[in-house]
Amino acid sequence: MSDQLAATNLSVLNNPDQSNLVRLPQDIFKKASSYFDKKEVKKINLAYCVALEAHEGQLRRDGSPYISHPVEVASILLDLKVDLESVCAGFMHDVLEDCDVQKTTLEKMFGKDVVSIIDGVSKLNKMDFKNIAERNAGSFQKMALAMSKDIRVILVKLCDRLHNMRTIDFLPRDKQIQKCIETLDVYGPIAIRIGMQNLREELEDRAFKCLHPMRARLLKSAIKNAKRGRERIVYKLKKEIKKNLKDNGVQATVKGRQKSLFSLYRKIKYRKRPFNEILDVFAFRIIVNSVDDAYRSLGIVHNFYKPIENRFKDYVAIPKSNGYQALHTTLIALEGIPIEVQIQTKNMVEIAENGVAAHWAYKTEKSDASEGLGARKWLKSIIDYDKEAENSNEFFETIKSDLFNNEVYVFTPDGDILNLKNGATPIDFAYELHTDIGNKTVGCKVNRKYAPLNIQLESGQSIEIEVSEDAEPSPAWLNFVTTSKARSAIRSSLRQQKISQARKAGKVMLESELARSGLSLEDYRGSRLQGVLKLLGVDSLNNLLTDLGLGRKTGAIVAEKFFEEIQAKGSKNKVSGSLILEDHNIEGVTVVYAKCCMPVYGDPIKAHTDTDRGIVIHHSRCRQLSKNRDDASRFFSAIWGDNRQERFYRAHIKIVGEDRPGSLADLASVFAKMNINISNARTRDLDTKFTEFMFEGDVLNLQHLQALMKKIRSKKFVNSCVRIINDAKSKNEKTNY
Repeated sequence: MSDQLAATNLSVLNNPDQSNLVRLPQDIFKKASSYFDKKEVKKINLAYCVALEAHEGQLRRDGSPYISHPVEVASILLDLKVDLESVCAGFMHDVLEDCDVQKTTLEKMFGKDVVSIIDGVSKLNKMDFKNIAERNAGSFQKMALAMSKDIRVILVKLCDRLHNMRTIDFLPRDKQIQKCIETLDVYGPIAIRIGMQNLREELEDRAFKCLHPMRARLLKSAIKNAKRGRERIVYKLKKEIKKNLKDNGVQATVKGRQKSLFSLYRKIKYRKRPFNEILDVFAFRIIVNSVDDAYRSLGIVHNFYKPIENRFKDYVAIPKSNGYQALHTTLIALEGIPIEVQIQTKNMVEIAENGVAAHWAYKTEKSDASEGLGARKWLKSIIDYDKEAENSNEFFETIKSDLFNNEVYVFTPDGDILNLKNGATPIDFAYELHTDIGNKTVGCKVNRKYAPLNIQLESGQSIEIEVSEDAEPSPAWLNFVTTSKARSAIRSSLRQQKISQARKAGKVMLESELARSGLSLEDYRGSRLQGVLKLLGVDSLNNLLTDLGLGRKTGAIVAEKFFEEIQAKGSKNKVSGSLILEDHNIEGVTVVYAKCCMPVYGDPIKAHTDTDRGIVIHHSRCRQLSKNRDDASRFFSAIWGDNRQERFYRAHIKIVGEDRPGSLADLASVFAKMNINISNARTRDLDTKFTEFMFEGDVLNLQHLQALMKKIRSKKFVNSCVRIINDAKSKNEKTNY
C-alpha cells in the first residue's frame, strides 16, 4: 500500500495536517485532559470528528443526532480512565458497520489496535445462521473470541450496551425485551466476571426496571419505606465500628453498603427468602490503608461483635478469578441484628468497582498486575471453548454457564490452590489441571480418602486424581460436571470417540464389500485411491470411512465406485515404473494368468518373471506373492491397458445357500443367462439346512463378475456369495519361481 491514505468520502481523513477540527464537547475535553497529554487529546478529537462526519444526517430512535451515542460511550470510557485506543474506538465503534469507511484508512490514522477493537465490537450479523437463536449465538461467539484476544473489546462493548440501556425507552417493546434478556443473561455476568461491579449493577437494574416495571416499582417503594426505620440503626452501627477501629489504631472509612435493586430481587426469587429477612441484614464496607490494617480490622470487629460460624471468607489471600479482593464476615451486633462486613483497601475497592478498567493489566501480555491475571486467564480459555464446541449454540451455552461462577478453593497434592465453580466435582478439578488428565481420570482421593467422581468439592479440601492411559471420558460425566472447561473438553472427546468408532466400523463395512470381489483397501494406494475419493466427492479416506460408519454413505454404493476406478483404462492409471498389459502382452512378451488366484481384467495385479513361461500375472493379494518376498527383484507392478481383444478370465466364487431341490439348477441358469461358461462346479453339505456351491466361470472382466455375483445374491435362498482368490484345493499352479 502506498504512503497515501486510501480514498475515503470523509474529508477529515483526507486532511493530512488535521487542521480546522471541530472541537470536542466541553465535558469530554475536560475528562480527556485530566489524564491524557495534549497530543493524545488531539488524537481523541480526531476520532470524534471522524464519528461526527461518518454519522452526519443519521438519527437515533429518539430523534437525536446519532453522534450523541458514540459521544456518551466515549464519556463512560473516560470515566473509567481507560487507555487512548479504547477511547478512540469508543467514538468510532459504529463507523465500520454503519458507514462507508475502510479499515485501511482508519489503520493509517489510528493504528491496528483501534481498528481491531472497533471490529470486535461491531455487530457482525453478516453470517447466515439458520435461526434467530443461532444468529445471536454466532454474534456472541465472534464477540467473545475478539474480547479473548484484547480485553478492551469488552470494555467498549459494555459501555456501548450501557448507553443503549440508558435510552432503551425509545425502542419497540419486543426489542426492549430482547435487549434486557441479553443484558441479564450475558452482559451483566460478563461485567462481573471481569470485575466491573458498578457497571454490572447499572446494566442489571436498568434491564430489570424495563423488563418488570411493576415489580421494580414495588420493590423500590418497599426499600424506601424500610430505609426510614433503618437510618438510626445504620448511623449508630457506623459510628460504633469507626470508634472501635480508631481506638485500636486503625484509620478507616466506614460506609453503609446498599445492595442493588436487581440483586435484592434475585435473592427473593431464587433463594426463596422473604423480603423482610433479606432487608434485615445490614451491610457495611470498611476501607483501610493497607492489607495489614484489613486483617487488624477483622480482629477488632470480631472482638467487638460475635461472628457467625462459617460465614468468614478471605478473598485477600485467595482473590476471586476476576481480581476481587476483600475480607468478608457476618456478625451479630446490637439487639441481635446481623451485619455483613466487607473490609478492603482503597485499591481493592477500585478494582471491585471497575475491574480490569481499574488498572493497566490489559496493556501488555508481560504485565505483572496480578489483579488482571484471573480475568485474562478466563478470556483466553474462550479460545479453547471455541475449538472444542461443535457449533455456535454450544459455545454460547458453555460460556453462559461459566459466567455465573460462585467459587470454591481446593488444593492440589503439591499445595497449589485452584478456584473452581461452586458445585465442582473431582472431574472438574482434573480438567482444570489439564485436559489430558481429565480425559484419563479413573478415580480420586479427597483429603487422602477415596471418593466418588461426582462428589461436590468444598473449599479447603485436598484432591488427588488417579489416571489410566486406557481410560476415556464417560458420557455420564456430563450429568454432574459444572465447569465450562470440563464440559467442553468432555463433549469434544466424546465426539472424537464417536468419529473413531464410526471410522473403524466404516472400514469393516468397506473391507467386507470389497472382499466379496477379492479386493482390499490395500489394493488402493496413491493416485488410485485419490481417483476413488474424487469419484465419491470426499477429500480423505478417513472422512469416507467415517461417513460409512455414521450411515451417511452405503457400503455397496461406495464399493461400486472402487470397482469403477480399478477398471479404468491403463492410460488413465499409468504409474511410473509399472508394466502396461496391452492385449495380454507386456512389451511384446506373452503372459499367462496364475491359476492360484485367477486374476480378471480390472483386478489390481502384479507380475513376476518365470523361466519357463515368461511373465505371470497375479492378483495383488495372492498369497503366493507374500510367500516369495525373498525374491522381490523378480516382481513388478503391472496395470491393465486396453482390452481390445476380447478374452475370458476364469473366476472362482463360493456360494452358501439353503439346501433345497433345484438350487444348483437355479444358480446354473444365472450363469447361462449372462453368457458365462461354467468350467467347474462342486457342492458340499454344510449341515442339514445349508449347502456350499463352488463355481469356476469364465467372465469378461471384473464388472462382468460383479454383475454375476449381484444376480446370485438377489436369490432368496442364497445366504452369501464371495469370490475366492486363493483356493486351498487348487494345486495346479506352479510355485517354484
